[in-house]
Amino acid sequence: MNTKPILVIAGLCSLFAACSTRPQPKLCIAEAAMSDRIVPTPDDWFALLLHGFSREQGVAPSPTVDCSGVPVMWREPEAAECRESGPEPKALPPPGRLTEEDLVLETVRADLRLVWVVARRFDNGEGLGPVGLVERTSQGFVVRALGSLRAYPRQSRLRLEQAGDITVLVAEGDVCTDEGPPVCRRMARVLPLRQGRFFAEAVSSSEDGSCLGPAWFPLSREETLTLPNGLQRKVEFTSTLAVKPEGIVLDEQVVMHNLDPQEPSLPPLLYRRAQAQRVLAVKNARLVGTIPSLWVKLMEPELLAGAKLWTPASSPTPLEAPLQPKPMGVPPVPAAQTAEVRP
Repeated sequence: MNTKPILVIAGLCSLFAACSTRPQPKLCIAEAAMSDRIVPTPDDWFALLLHGFSREQGVAPSPTVDCSGVPVMWREPEAAECRESGPEPKALPPPGRLTEEDLVLETVRADLRLVWVVARRFDNGEGLGPVGLVERTSQGFVVRALGSLRAYPRQSRLRLEQAGDITVLVAEGDVCTDEGPPVCRRMARVLPLRQGRFFAEAVSSSEDGSCLGPAWFPLSREETLTLPNGLQRKVEFTSTLAVKPEGIVLDEQVVMHNLDPQEPSLPPLLYRRAQAQRVLAVKNARLVGTIPSLWVKLMEPELLAGAKLWTPASSPTPLEAPLQPKPMGVPPVPAAQTAEVRP
């Protein structure tokens, strides 16, 4: 028997009057037209979560404001303030009309849904808009939790998980290159829930409070470096993300191979293999960790040693933000090796 959904629903009890004597948040309430329908239309959901949404034109006023009156905004950590910066895509023009493709729905239980309205899109495939936890009651539809979410709508999946006493929203989606055959990789965002709001905050160091990076977790990524000696180094990263009582658990692995561009027929030569586990605790709606990602730990010394990010002549759609070299006092990379890296 799978008890995980039961645990998640139990963790949400603090949001509802049946589980608590405290007043429960009612951030937004649906108009009568939506409550009367058995199956709400996409425009119904847009009107519920977007302030000022026009059913006739199918758009919301700009800048985007959620139904509680809070602007829909997102700020990624910058390179100057974090060990790793977040993606820096360019915003695309507002859509002429919101359609069913701009709506993501996930059922938590029969009367409870996660709803994400993708009001804006970016050139790297991400979307931005309000995300709400919506309950259907005898009086209609009520938004119990609300926030802004920037994630990948393609093949997206939203879910609520319990990290200790804190509920977190996990948003996964695919980012794909636009050249055939396309290469797709999975990315995840994690937003803690506190007092009716989903918080989008960076991961902080538990030691000094400094910023380690965004709460943005590639589950796979790849980069090719050009070394000072002319060789190329292919860096492949894979990760799994699980939410457990102790926090967000990330099992990461990096594999590096050397290639000679002058001898393309030669097979890649294994240079290094490393793995590590990171556990991010959730404290007061903040994600706190002790170490940066394994990707950052191994890429920083490569870039500081003079390696450059290799870009093919015909560059596909960027999958992620490039990592910039930073003088973090990282020791130089030793000679070719196979190593296990653990926290």
